[in-house]
Amino acid sequence: MLFNRRRANSIARHLLAAILATTTLSACTALLPETSEVDPAAVNNARKIGTVVLHAKSEYTWENSTQIDEILLMDVGASDSKEAATEARARLIRQGWTELGADLVESRKWKHIIVSFDSLDGLEAYGTRLQAEIEDAVQEASMEAGKLVIVDLAPME
Repeated sequence: MLFNRRRANSIARHLLAAILATTTLSACTALLPETSEVDPAAVNNARKIGTVVLHAKSEYTWENSTQIDEILLMDVGASDSKEAATEARARLIRQGWTELGADLVESRKWKHIIVSFDSLDGLEAYGTRLQAEIEDAVQEASMEAGKLVIVDLAPME
């Protein structure tokens, strides 16, 4: 078989086009924003530990990533915020979540979900919009803020 210059040029052009397309696609994929969210089934599981006064989302964005936390303001029948956090943590552990530290648990079933427990004393950490939502929900429910706990489910990937 003789060397066919036209056929060789055609193959080279197609090969080059495939390489460029693959490189371009890889570069574009790296630039696409990435969003991490909590599995809704994990949120439903966490809702079972008490009465939900408010369910909200908190969004954090940096570089090309967005993390969406699920925030549950809950009444677990405690007499103060410290007891509420302890009780909420204990109830999740009884449901199969694993203790990571004094104030954190993670899911065995739903990977990459970390749960923290906060009192309403540190609301400014949640930003003004969510802080206002929480304060309104407490007022609307006519509950004592000191007896509630914020259960923050965060995707960690």
